[in-house]
Amino acid sequence: MNTADSVTKAPPGPPTATLLEPWADSLELAVLFEPATRRILEVNRAFARKFGQQAPVWMDHDLGSLLHTEDTPDWTAAAPRLSRPPYHIAREHRWQTAQGWRWIAWEETALRDTEGQVQAVRAIGRDVTKHRLAEEHFRKLAQAFEQAPVSIVITTPGGTPQYVNSRFTEVTGYTLEEIFEHQIPLLRDGHPSEAAYRHFCALVASGKKWSGELRSRRKDGSELWELVQISPIRNHLDEITYLLCLREDITERKALEDQLRQAQKMESLGTLAGGIAHDFNNIISIIRGFTELSLSMTGEDPRLNRYLGSVHAAAVRASTLVRQILAFSRKNEVAYRAVHINDLVRELAGLLSETFPRDIEQVYEFDDSIETFAADPDQIRQVVMNLCVNARDAMPGGGSLTLTTNRVSGRDISHLKVDPAQDYAHIRVADTGVGMSAEVRARIFEPFFTTKQDHGGTGLGLAVVYGIVANHHGVIDLESEPGKGTAFHVYIPLKIRADVHAPPAEHPPKAKLPPGNERILIVEDEAPIQEMLGEALEAAGYTVEAALDGGEAIERILGSDTKHDLIVLDLNLPRMGGIDVLKVIRARTPDFPVLIMTGNLNASAKAELETLGQKHAIEKPFDLVAFGHTLRQILDASREA
Repeated sequence: MNTADSVTKAPPGPPTATLLEPWADSLELAVLFEPATRRILEVNRAFARKFGQQAPVWMDHDLGSLLHTEDTPDWTAAAPRLSRPPYHIAREHRWQTAQGWRWIAWEETALRDTEGQVQAVRAIGRDVTKHRLAEEHFRKLAQAFEQAPVSIVITTPGGTPQYVNSRFTEVTGYTLEEIFEHQIPLLRDGHPSEAAYRHFCALVASGKKWSGELRSRRKDGSELWELVQISPIRNHLDEITYLLCLREDITERKALEDQLRQAQKMESLGTLAGGIAHDFNNIISIIRGFTELSLSMTGEDPRLNRYLGSVHAAAVRASTLVRQILAFSRKNEVAYRAVHINDLVRELAGLLSETFPRDIEQVYEFDDSIETFAADPDQIRQVVMNLCVNARDAMPGGGSLTLTTNRVSGRDISHLKVDPAQDYAHIRVADTGVGMSAEVRARIFEPFFTTKQDHGGTGLGLAVVYGIVANHHGVIDLESEPGKGTAFHVYIPLKIRADVHAPPAEHPPKAKLPPGNERILIVEDEAPIQEMLGEALEAAGYTVEAALDGGEAIERILGSDTKHDLIVLDLNLPRMGGIDVLKVIRARTPDFPVLIMTGNLNASAKAELETLGQKHAIEKPFDLVAFGHTLRQILDASREA
């Protein structure tokens, strides 16, 4: 038995003061108390100073009254351990001192008599509040690091990993063991070149901060974009000892930025295409109109008829190409009609089976729950045909073409930013061909981008598909990997529209315009188109006048005594645009018959025409007979009114 931990059995009364004598002048706190009653028997000067009262005041005071109420149960529960070997315990609790609540660590020893009975407890303590606060601060910091929404990495200045948080392992897929055992160079990955990495190293070695966006790879090989910020950590000698690296996963944001850039690029290209198409339509109108006039005047020479017929056919083909450009640019109107997608695809299946190579297996799967919906059937056919032709070209050695239809909910494809309350017709065209790289996938819908330079590809097919789908308020998605084939997913909303109409009828090139004797004013800045329409109308019996711009048109309308029965008005005019001319006409004579003629009737122009009450418009290039019939209908309706 240690004599320092024992006392001689004596009559009841306070133990001798010599038991605290070694701690009388100590900086450590010392208190002697009875274990059963917690009654203080003696304290040293350090205790008295700490608790704010002179030593004699504490005699017979309840030591437990100074303890924080939340810590009392734990302190009480540990007390019985003093009556068992080793008769010694250590514990920390909060105590009410002269400086307020403080954490004090006590080393408590049971003092026993010669018979082994505990007579008193000697407690030697020290204020550990700073240490506890530091531990609490460290614990909170550790929790913050571990639960941070960004990856946190600490490395040596040379890049050797010292710490990574849970978010880093979650994002990258690497385990702690892999990172530290293999000493993965966490700071090198993602820099685009060795020169860029050396520049980064020089910057942080000089004590400066670095930030930037890095593209790296996860453990599974998938791409990872991160916003990285690196700061030096210095010691008390101002030496750089570690580097703190904060890495925010911005992969999704970068994908959205790429989509936005692609959408802006497609929009700007569409605007350019719309402008080009307008000029092309004027040129094609001239070629097509004069060819039709020539065909109506030819004699029996079969060669001349054949030559002019070829020119006319080429002009019609050019018109189709311009319509494709406008479909891509989303500047043309959709001729909505009731469409049953399964019937439309079955119709195309026969054509595909006859024209596609025999080494391409064709598989069709249809969902009969898709009801009829509103769409432009010609444009939807064009979408399906273009996708199937691309699938065929992707399988030069044969393969399998799968074309399926089914109904999907907008909620199931919400990642494509569609209306979750809307149902969609899903058209899937999949092949087992060569597939596409990421670079090709990123540009596949750009106009004039093609991977078939050696096979006559124009690069308009998928651009037109993109425009048609967008025109139908739908979306298109793509899955493809090199060597694993390609699958296009087209989603068209199943929403019936009331404004369905049939396309205008084409007429034989040699047909004549319906006759008339009215006076017509043609407002058109293209002199050849003026001449062409003038000759065609005069041949049909009309009297024709012409104006080359909007200002001249207003002068003829307002300043002439000649009364016109109808005005053919182009929208794109110098000096004064067609819309402004129409406003003047409507202000003077609200019901005056006007036929709008334009090479590109976009949505904004159409809205303005509707606001002005203009019902009749014809788009270039048109066949002359269709133009004559439209003009005759307007004149007849005006006479009846």
